[in-house]
Amino acid sequence: MKNNVIKGSIVILILLLFLISVAAVSSADEENKDVTIMTLSKGGITIQYPSDWGNSQSTSNYSVMAISKIDSVDALGVGQININIEKKPIEGDDFETFVNSSYDKMQRDTSFKLVSSGGVSIDGKEGLEYVYTSTKGTAEKEHKAIWFEKGGQAYVIMYSAPISDFEKNLYVFDFLLSNIQIN
Repeated sequence: MKNNVIKGSIVILILLLFLISVAAVSSADEENKDVTIMTLSKGGITIQYPSDWGNSQSTSNYSVMAISKIDSVDALGVGQININIEKKPIEGDDFETFVNSSYDKMQRDTSFKLVSSGGVSIDGKEGLEYVYTSTKGTAEKEHKAIWFEKGGQAYVIMYSAPISDFEKNLYVFDFLLSNIQIN
């Protein structure tokens, strides 16, 4: 009798685990079925991104385009979780000096904290990567910037999000980087 109760409990436990896993897969499929891949072309740059992100405004004068997670866009059209692509003329000696000088200035500002920096290769192009945090009022954000040079211009692709949202949305930045085209 005792063995039958144990066997019955094991069967019920396995059945429950199976039902929970089926429900989890169904839920994940339900969430992903409404997301399609969108394409945006502007200023000689073409990107692909998921449909739960959209074209948004940028506060930078050098911005070519910006996209934001749709549910993070404020009344001014600026996303709190965003990817901004900028193009700047290289001023001074060379690309690396130009980029590094931007972050040298930031390091003197106590509202910015450099987390890491170094070289990176994207689709065969050598570039520079900077990860840093910033604080504005009570809002603390994390940023990841990838810089590269093309045709005497410095391009930067910057991802920014509140620290609590940074990791869970980083995949969109990585996807965009793997599919970006600059003409």
